Amino acid sequence: MIPKQTLEWTTAGVSPADKTDLWESVLSSSYREWQVPRRLHATFFAHVKQHAFAGSGLVETICDPCSGRRTKALTRKDEELYVGVQLTTAGRERFKMGDSGIEAKAGDLVVWTTDAEVEFEVLERLHKITLMIPWTLLRERLPERRFMPLGGKIESRAGIGSLLAVHLLGLSNQIDALSTQQLGSVSRTTLEFLGIALAEQQPVATFDASTAMLRRAQNYILQNLHDEGLTPASVAAANRISLRYLHLLFQRNDATVGAWIQERRLAKCKEGLTDPACSRQRVADIAYRWGFTSTSHFSRVFKERYGMSPGDARAAGAVTQI
Repeated sequence: MIPKQTLEWTTAGVSPADKTDLWESVLSSSYREWQVPRRLHATFFAHVKQHAFAGSGLVETICDPCSGRRTKALTRKDEELYVGVQLTTAGRERFKMGDSGIEAKAGDLVVWTTDAEVEFEVLERLHKITLMIPWTLLRERLPERRFMPLGGKIESRAGIGSLLAVHLLGLSNQIDALSTQQLGSVSRTTLEFLGIALAEQQPVATFDASTAMLRRAQNYILQNLHDEGLTPASVAAANRISLRYLHLLFQRNDATVGAWIQERRLAKCKEGLTDPACSRQRVADIAYRWGFTSTSHFSRVFKERYGMSPGDARAAGAVTQI
């Protein structure tokens, strides 16, 4: 088991002459590399707490007005891409992502990525919680995502975005009380919430009707994977589109509806088989939970997909937990 790691830093006791350089260093160690273009005021205050979180990082920051930027040169230096998901709990901050400007205030969720040029300006004392997720981890846990998410806001006043915001706030309050094993389970839930929220994200500048409808259909599927009656026809009916149009949406992305549903179900089953919290559940129960109605069919397609039987996958997962 890897021990949990928490790092904490504050400007208290730092000389005014050193604040700008140290603040730039702390920003860079927390959110990948950033530049602080303007010298900070002598009374500038900041407090940062970094938590290791099952392969990701959770960063809690309080800071006075300041600014920072990630230039194209800095994005090219990164060996690993990250997705930042920020919940603002107090204060105001303005972002510039490409040609788009975003202002975040208390309760807002903002997504940004380390492959893009970004500038920020804190307008009034800010308190924020940011989840820094490696793109490789996000793709592994959300295989339906082929591309980095677009920067922008997630609706956080209702629906799944509201649940994600509450979840991040609760996580920041309780992360120190969770064991390493519990953090792994919580991480899966966090990424599941995020995956659904990103599927609903609709930046105005890149809105496309067919893409929006595809995401809506995929979101419906993800929310109903457990339903053994989930079929292309039921998905089309729930989203008020024709079955032919639904098939066309998936074909444009080199997939079929049935194969996409099965892939998501298999991924959920594999998660369950390798999750210590599900070790007492029968393989059949896990398969039934995610919509499979035949254990023989489940075993066959699972082995075709992962090159091992469900039992072997469980055994392999148990070995990695030792």
